[in-house]
Amino acid sequence: MNKAPGRTPAGTRRAALGVLAGACGLFSMLQLGVATLLPQIQHAFGVSGTDAAWIVSGHLLVACVATPVVGRLGDLYGRRVVLVAVLAVVAVAAVVAAAAQSFTVLLVARLVQGVAAGLFPLAIGLLREGFPGRSLAGPTGVLSAAFGTGGGIGILLVGVFGDGAAAFRGLFVTAAVLAGVLLVAGLAVLPETPRRAGTRVDIPGLLLLSAVSACLLLALSQYGREGLGSATGALLLLAGAAGCVALVQVERRSSQPAIDTRLLGRRPIWTLNVVSLLTGLVMFQTGILAPVLADAPRSTGYGLSADGGLTVLVMLPMQVAAVTGGLLSGWLRQSGRMSARAVMITSTVLFAASPAVFGLMTGTAAGLALGTALTGLGTGLLGGAMAELLMLASPSGSAGVTVGINSVLRNLGAPSVCRSVSWCWP
Repeated sequence: MNKAPGRTPAGTRRAALGVLAGACGLFSMLQLGVATLLPQIQHAFGVSGTDAAWIVSGHLLVACVATPVVGRLGDLYGRRVVLVAVLAVVAVAAVVAAAAQSFTVLLVARLVQGVAAGLFPLAIGLLREGFPGRSLAGPTGVLSAAFGTGGGIGILLVGVFGDGAAAFRGLFVTAAVLAGVLLVAGLAVLPETPRRAGTRVDIPGLLLLSAVSACLLLALSQYGREGLGSATGALLLLAGAAGCVALVQVERRSSQPAIDTRLLGRRPIWTLNVVSLLTGLVMFQTGILAPVLADAPRSTGYGLSADGGLTVLVMLPMQVAAVTGGLLSGWLRQSGRMSARAVMITSTVLFAASPAVFGLMTGTAAGLALGTALTGLGTGLLGGAMAELLMLASPSGSAGVTVGINSVLRNLGAPSVCRSVSWCWP
């Protein structure tokens, strides 16, 4: 077993925080950039809106399955080595996506990139190990702001590279270069993390967890596409529920469970998970719906007939607000002006206001910009506060999988939202 990491110099800590923030920003850059590019991808490959939506919903399906698995592997084998491995996978997949000559190849590359969702729980665990004895309010705020920064960069790159195939190819080339730089920097500055002696991977638990996540996500996707009367959706939902029961039984009997079901049953943990689920619906509704509304013809009564440049301008306030919210969240908590709980409650109010603005200001650029900005500010405030509350409520050895499951729940509604949007706007 490796030695536990000790205190590291301030300069190294700052460099490590920069790498972790860059990794989180990379995931956000790809996620928001590609979501903004859905109309261009649809036109470039001549596919339907329903097929193009799989670029986002399929990616998120893999992301939701991979997040707790990657987090658990980091808990067991060391978060540094797992984070570097994930960056390598993302870099290779980005190169494949940039060179894709068919929609199928692009889709497969995006599915593989879903493992990047595990970067956030790995980063949170590394913060805990790399900043021992220090307040994590500031660093978690930086990570939260990094998501907004990465998303903003992704949207700006869409505008820089223009319309059509050049836009998504340029985005993926940039992602590949950034992943390579972060990989090298991570090897140089991230703290060594211990591998837990005598541990083993709970294969049955991880397989059941993956199956449950897949069933629930596919069920929501079917309901989003076919409505509440979908027989396939009902069967998938029943399979997911049965899988949940089996997962609890298997994990309670395991000496080294992949997830501690008793820990997830604690009031602070399940409360935070419910908040993530509900706010995630609004977050993805905004991120996926806003570009579609901007692109729709004005004759519909709700569209703006926007080109790529106007779509960027409509989406950019969301990312600027997310960066502001992340930094503000860290400052409020670190200075003691607001507790993490108070910051979280404030963010939920902003999430509730965003759909109201969309409804009241339909068909206007100002309404889209303000609605997305409210969602962005709420996202920035919530990210760091949620991470701090989760770390306080969970032991170090389970931090990765706990944060991973919380991330899964935040992403749970995304495929449903995405498929609903593609169904309404084919």
